[in-house]
Amino acid sequence: MATALNARHQTLEEFLAWEREQPQRHERVSGVIRMMTGGTIDHNRITLNVADALRQRLRDGNCEAFVNDMKVVTPAGDVMYPDVVVACGDIPGKATVLDAPVVIVEVLSESTAERDHGRKRWAYQTIPSLRHYVLVDQDEGGVEVTSPNADGTWRSVILRDLGDRLELTALKVEIGLEEVFARVAFPGSTAGSGAADAS
Repeated sequence: MATALNARHQTLEEFLAWEREQPQRHERVSGVIRMMTGGTIDHNRITLNVADALRQRLRDGNCEAFVNDMKVVTPAGDVMYPDVVVACGDIPGKATVLDAPVVIVEVLSESTAERDHGRKRWAYQTIPSLRHYVLVDQDEGGVEVTSPNADGTWRSVILRDLGDRLELTALKVEIGLEEVFARVAFPGSTAGSGAADAS
């Protein structure tokens, strides 16, 4: 979630220096700065489910999953904090910015859905290294994954069934939606039950 602030006409370096001094995290997309605020329990569950699944599958390779606190910067100077981000290669332990994300995951909420589908999607898709942008709907139990084609266009796959599998071909990884939504109850399911009961 985020709270909009007045737009600040700063260079990227000025914004990053200002943001480091703030007690809260801030994103800047298309020149508009938003303070990041807390999410729901289900938002947190889904974020950790995806991150845990990725970390398990990537633990023997050179790619790694991170959550919440890692900044991503676009060529235009947009600064965002994905819910989950995967980067590969040698990543310094003191780094605060991931320069070449391969996978970005955002968990949608009522306050962020329009932005995640719109301006943030367009900003993320300008990052040359990005191979998958994943949107997870915490209310409806759906997942959308967009990936670039060779000609620079992006294709989208929408998954709506808990038996579906999220394919991240750039990482050679698959994650079942039942794993993404573990411990998340949807309307009509028993509260607190696993995702397998929510269909």
